[in-house]
Amino acid sequence: MPFIQFAFRWMNCLLMREIPLRLVYRVWDTYLAEAEQFGTLHIYVCAAFLLHWSDELKQMDFQEIVLHLQHLPTAEWSDKDVETLISQAYIWMTLYNDAKGHLGAK
Repeated sequence: MPFIQFAFRWMNCLLMREIPLRLVYRVWDTYLAEAEQFGTLHIYVCAAFLLHWSDELKQMDFQEIVLHLQHLPTAEWSDKDVETLISQAYIWMTLYNDAKGHLGAK
């Protein structure tokens, strides 16, 4: 599935449509605290967000994937779910962002 079909909204709305508003504040607070790496952290948060459902997505056909990614089941998410997401993204950003081989760079 091309990333443009789901990631465009994630990038432009900063996940505001994917996460309940009460939890969006926590995500944005982290983004603002990491002001110099705001965009980079957001990319890793989106990657962590996508990987959260990777096992389920692998079992779906194209139409199911599109519907799932457009209506993610996050309504019942808690602070702990968002903390886990942000923590995973931060770890990946710390480990991989400056790696020369990351994303195929030479």
